[in-house]
Amino acid sequence: MGIVQKESIKLTAVFYAGSALGYLNRVLLLTNFLTATQVGLTGVLTNVAVLYAQFATLGIPSISNRFFPFFMDREKKHNGFFFWGNVFVFLGFLLTTVLFIVFKPLIIRQYIDNSPLIVDYYYYLIPLALSSVYFQFFESYLRSLLKTVVPTFLNEVFSKILVTIAIALYALKVVNFQEFVIIYIGCSFLITLVLLVYIIYLRQFHIEPGKSKLYKRLLKPILLYGSFTILSVLGSGILVNIDGLMIASKLSLAQAGIYTTIFMIATGLTLPYRSIQKITYPLVGRFWKNREMQAVSDLYDKTTLIMMIIGGGLILLLWGNINSIFMFIPKEYSVARYSFYLLCFAKYIDMITGLNGIITITSKKYKYDLYFMLVLVIATVILNLIFIPLYGITGAALAATISLVIYNLLRLVFVWVNFKMQPFTLNCLWILLITTGTLAIVHFIPFIINKYVSICINSAVIGIVYMSCILLFKFSPEINNMAFRFTGLKFLKMDAEKDMFG
Repeated sequence: MGIVQKESIKLTAVFYAGSALGYLNRVLLLTNFLTATQVGLTGVLTNVAVLYAQFATLGIPSISNRFFPFFMDREKKHNGFFFWGNVFVFLGFLLTTVLFIVFKPLIIRQYIDNSPLIVDYYYYLIPLALSSVYFQFFESYLRSLLKTVVPTFLNEVFSKILVTIAIALYALKVVNFQEFVIIYIGCSFLITLVLLVYIIYLRQFHIEPGKSKLYKRLLKPILLYGSFTILSVLGSGILVNIDGLMIASKLSLAQAGIYTTIFMIATGLTLPYRSIQKITYPLVGRFWKNREMQAVSDLYDKTTLIMMIIGGGLILLLWGNINSIFMFIPKEYSVARYSFYLLCFAKYIDMITGLNGIITITSKKYKYDLYFMLVLVIATVILNLIFIPLYGITGAALAATISLVIYNLLRLVFVWVNFKMQPFTLNCLWILLITTGTLAIVHFIPFIINKYVSICINSAVIGIVYMSCILLFKFSPEINNMAFRFTGLKFLKMDAEKDMFG
């Protein structure tokens, strides 16, 4: 079994365990024990901390993915890469914190009228961002070493268990809301500390600066790459978090709480893609280093097809059970139904465009990814300014969908023109038709009042119809051979010279 299979299966299992805990926390617990305004505050704090951290890391996580293979040498302690990365991350955090304090009056003016609670918790963002900064740095370092399961487990599962405990303490009135927020921040620090201990356990905690000639030779491309990727990553962070922040500014924290909750549910669609992406990112970097263009192309084709199959199944499960999903949360959240549809569609488009972003950003033409990101950020902000006043949170979802479609089309065409790689085949079209046909069938299933029974029936129909078509027509050797390994049914097995999973 290949490294992609071993790691992606583990990561997918971790992502789904984390997703289950995330749904428990966000959909069942937070919405029922906190007000929508309080839910909105926790969401906004998290969103701002992510943006804060992505700027403060100064592009070091992306630099690690791109350049660590050149410095990787266990005997030489990776030529001091960990030490210098830590230095730049710390300086980046100090710079960002100064800017965060200096621009406080300007930021406060944006939220004082509609979301005054943000003002009370403004400085709580600094420690939350600090933990996020170092978690991102430690995670990228381990990812470059192809050690992805433990950091993913900490971020996706362990952190959510800690949050569940924090919510329980608040629900039982052991702590008040302010103390809950402090514990929430403490949970973030704890997982970062555990990740540091894991690095020490692996004997990869090297604090010597190193004296390799590589620094002199690669300094200019590293600085140039870092300056571009910091803007690209920051743009990506703006894309993910700007909706909630603008809703809090233009509408209210309560509306932001509703939107970020629905956004989180829709994000469950991308879990398999995120697990494969974490593995393929450093692999694509290595392929570029060794000029293995065919390997990049093969990986691009296979991941795109697999993501269409898995993404199709997940979007069917989410859309097919939408009525039951909304029965688990307070009625005030039902205003986000159309936002849910739009966000699911946007995430699906993001998945099926494959690895175009990773291919671009790890290539010599990485600068163009920044240009595309700038287009995306500008489009997102402008569309939010137009649609939020007109359609509320549905307008924010519409803006996100339009922006993501434009963004991914630009990157798809760019990779096609510059690297002669285009991942879509006739099989992709058949999968799209099967997905649409299955959705039409589920649409005619009568709704049953009992949400548990309804979920079971709809999911069973989707599983039987959709997966039977996918497996019997054998669109993907990787999917069929994985099904064969789990079931032992010989008719599912496909011959393939080399597939991503084996």
